[in-house]
Amino acid sequence: MKRSIRTLIALLLAVLMLSSLAATAFAEENETKYPAGQFFTDGEGSVTVSAVQIACGPDRAGAEYLRDTMLRDGFDCFVLEENGMYRILCGKFQDKWNAYLYREMILKETEREEAFVQEVSLPQDAVDAFVESYKADPFVAKVEFNGWETPTGKFVDMTANEEETAQLYVVQYSCGGNFQAAEKLRDQLTEKGFDGYVLKTPCFYRIVAGAFENREDAYALRDEIREATGRRDSSVQLLTLPASLKG
Repeated sequence: MKRSIRTLIALLLAVLMLSSLAATAFAEENETKYPAGQFFTDGEGSVTVSAVQIACGPDRAGAEYLRDTMLRDGFDCFVLEENGMYRILCGKFQDKWNAYLYREMILKETEREEAFVQEVSLPQDAVDAFVESYKADPFVAKVEFNGWETPTGKFVDMTANEEETAQLYVVQYSCGGNFQAAEKLRDQLTEKGFDGYVLKTPCFYRIVAGAFENREDAYALRDEIREATGRRDSSVQLLTLPASLKG
C-alpha cells in the first residue's frame, strides 16, 4: 500500500513538473508572438507602412489560414481586404529597407519563391503593436540594414539603398545567384575571423570582406584571407557602397 502511495505521489509530482514546464514554455512562446487574427480593410488605416505580400486571393478562409500558419512560423502576418480580394502581408515597417530584409528572411525560412514589398495603410495602433512585438522578438531583435548585424548575419542590399555612398575597396571572396549559398560562404569567412558580409546587387550576391578607402589595406586583407582559407581567387574590387561601411 505504502509503495502504491509513493508511486502515486511520484506520478503527481511528475505531472506537476511537466505542467509547470509547459506553462513556462507557453509563456516564453507568447512573449514573442505577434497579435493573432489580424484583419484590416482598405481605407480604415491612417499610417502608410511597407509590408511583405506573400499571397492574394478571393478566399477569406484560405487567407486567414495562411496568416495563422505564418504566425506559427514566427512572422507577423495579417490579412488586408481590398476590392473583394484578400491580401496576406507580413510586417509593418516605416523603413522600407527593413521590409526588404524581412522579405529575404521570409523567402529563406518558408522556402517561398516569391514575395513583394508593398505600401499599405493601417491603423496606428496596429503599427505600434507591431513595433513593440518586433523589438522583443529575438529572431529579429538585431535587424538593422546596410551592413550591421541581422538575424541571418551581415547583409547589405544595394538594390534598396539610399544612404550616402563612397567608393571603397573590398575583398570579394565569391559571388553567385543563390542567397542561401552566399550566406554559407559569408559564414565561412566569419568563422575564420574575418568581417564578411553578403552584398546584394541587381544581378547577384557578392560575398565580401572589408571596406577601405586605401587600396593597400584591401590587398593586405586579401592576402590574409587567401592564407586562412586557401581560396586563391579572392580579389580586390572597387565598389560604390554605403559610406557607413567604411572601416
